[in-house]
Amino acid sequence: MSNHAEIKPFGENAFLIEWSDEISDYNHTQVTAINKIIIEQFNDKIIETTPSYQSLAIYLKKNIDTSLFIKKINALLNEAALSEKVHSRKVHIPVCYDKEFGLDLERLSEVHDLSIKSIIAHHTKRIYPVYFIGFLPGFPYLEGLNPMISTPRKEKPRSVVNAGSVGIAGDQTGVYPIDSPGGWNIIGRSPISFFDVKKDRPSLLKAGDRIKFFAISIAEYDKIKKEVENDTYQLKIFSQND
Repeated sequence: MSNHAEIKPFGENAFLIEWSDEISDYNHTQVTAINKIIIEQFNDKIIETTPSYQSLAIYLKKNIDTSLFIKKINALLNEAALSEKVHSRKVHIPVCYDKEFGLDLERLSEVHDLSIKSIIAHHTKRIYPVYFIGFLPGFPYLEGLNPMISTPRKEKPRSVVNAGSVGIAGDQTGVYPIDSPGGWNIIGRSPISFFDVKKDRPSLLKAGDRIKFFAISIAEYDKIKKEVENDTYQLKIFSQND
């Protein structure tokens, strides 16, 4: 069964697998599944892979026969039920939505004619798939935001957005992994570290993960922050079926 993916050249010793232009759960599942298979089966032949919403870039080592490798990938793409090969994690992320951290909560409350409590409830109710990591190292693009709180980016970006800040931009939500300029609407902050160059896998999250936010108080934020700094905090991670 074909999944309608197309393979295109992508520079020297690289190619791009591209599905339709549509951002959808189907395309996300296909990207995540084939990326996992390629890393597991051909890790000795690749330099890296870069997944996005509906495409996957594969960078090969110089001594690899690209045409032969593409034939192998085509065979994988024609396998049925690629989605069954995805074993995602569900990661629970604590967020403090206090006004000290939720810099744009009051404005969003006015824009959407919703109470701040309702905005927080809408944001924490859903489970968000990580479509890809980008913009900043470790920055997760999360889909599935409730349309009731969908908000365009700020017209004037902030010069500095603190690491851990949770934001909304259009139909997406995400978390700033490091201090950075940014134009997303900030509704809270997480004490969790999303990017650490000292770790074997610097990015906390990866494409295919699913995220569930839960609200915490400032006191809980401070407590978890200290535990994270001391490397004693136990992140809640569940398997796909939990």
